[in-house]
Amino acid sequence: MTDTSGTPRASLALLRRITDRHVVDQLLATEAMTRAEIAAATGISKPTVSEAVRRLEQDGVLVEVGAAPSGRRGPAGVHYRLRGDLGVALALEGGPDGLVAEVLDVRGAVLRRTSRATPSPVTGAVLAPLLAGLGEEATTDLPGPVRACALSLAGPVDRATGRLVHLPHSPFLVDELDVRPLLEPLLGVGVEVDNDVNWAALAERDEGVAAGVEDFCYLHLGHGLGGALVQGGQLVRGHTGLAGEPAHVLTTGPGGRAMALVDCFGELGLLRPGSDTIAVDAVVRVLEGGDREDVRRRDVVVEAVAGVLVTVAALLNPAAVVVGGPWAGAADFTARLVHRADALLVPPTRVVPAGLGGGAPLRGARVAALGSLRAELFDLARTA
Repeated sequence: MTDTSGTPRASLALLRRITDRHVVDQLLATEAMTRAEIAAATGISKPTVSEAVRRLEQDGVLVEVGAAPSGRRGPAGVHYRLRGDLGVALALEGGPDGLVAEVLDVRGAVLRRTSRATPSPVTGAVLAPLLAGLGEEATTDLPGPVRACALSLAGPVDRATGRLVHLPHSPFLVDELDVRPLLEPLLGVGVEVDNDVNWAALAERDEGVAAGVEDFCYLHLGHGLGGALVQGGQLVRGHTGLAGEPAHVLTTGPGGRAMALVDCFGELGLLRPGSDTIAVDAVVRVLEGGDREDVRRRDVVVEAVAGVLVTVAALLNPAAVVVGGPWAGAADFTARLVHRADALLVPPTRVVPAGLGGGAPLRGARVAALGSLRAELFDLARTA
């Protein structure tokens, strides 16, 4: 037996927490396991695993689910699993296409998916009750308490407060909304709020085309124009959380004139009538059209977006620029953009289409909420 009499109590506690984490990780991946199976999978001795299982069962994290079948003599092993009522995570998304809520268990399985339509553009006064109603509907009669929540919204988010703030040409929220005081009393848990493009960039970092890339830029082309910056594997948010927004970056517009990127679409007649929002269907028709006017406007769009891409790449020198959004994949737009950027970029920068599609923002929020739920699970065990 190892002599631990001289080991500081803090070190012993840390070792126990690490062992507990290994046990829980195995049970997150597999529905139920015996202590012997956990020991074999982790390489931790069976007595140490048995002690961890005892602690976690006592803390209310694990529960017995019956004896495992055995063809050998002696007592059969007992299967353990995570309790089903430990708690859930909530991932929320709001944008021009509507509102979505997903309830996740500790393994990441979607227990419930709820959606609601919303007008777009929308005011805070209209959006607030819709968002609160969605949260209430999604969290009724759950198998455990909500222990984590992440919210993705199509709009700039103030870094310090989590408040959605107004910027000109917003495709969704046309004024401001403070979502934390709205949702946190309802859910009984803190809400992690960020804009949809940041969440999409994190999803591409974790599971998409930017996996393993420490420094990249993400450019979103949709109803609005958004961007995110990732350096050292972490988001760069800027002083107020608005770093990476490309809509108002100067570029080359129609007739070779210098103007903000978003103004190019107004000059080309590609905004929704009476709105500052980009008309995605109209942009797609232009990018896929073959008549002389479509080709002219397509070339202007390619040149304008390439100008912003080159500016960002020249300033930040990323390993890659990821381009996504509803019209980024129209026809051969991305190929044309890459060709034009290659002619302008010094040094060359890899430009790649996003890999996760329109579900990337919710996917990013889902990963964050699930991570927070699992961290809360260990806090629950430690304080039980």
